[in-house]
Amino acid sequence: MTARGAKVTVKCQCCKAPFEARVADRKRGWARFCSKSCKAIRQTQRTGVRGPTGERNDGRSDWQRYGDTIHPFSPEAFEP
Repeated sequence: MTARGAKVTVKCQCCKAPFEARVADRKRGWARFCSKSCKAIRQTQRTGVRGPTGERNDGRSDWQRYGDTIHPFSPEAFEP
């Protein structure tokens, strides 16, 4: 059994820098990155989504994509 709050040195999965993480967090699958910015970089690489606005790699937000669609209650939607 490990001491409460015990720490271990691990490498960041993004920048490979060593950092200290709690053993309990590692067992949960947490503490894989040394900082929030490293986590964000890896998440962007994995999902292609950048930031809370949902911008994808084409640089357009969800609202800009929505503008390209026809609104379901507009007159154009009822045309054959």
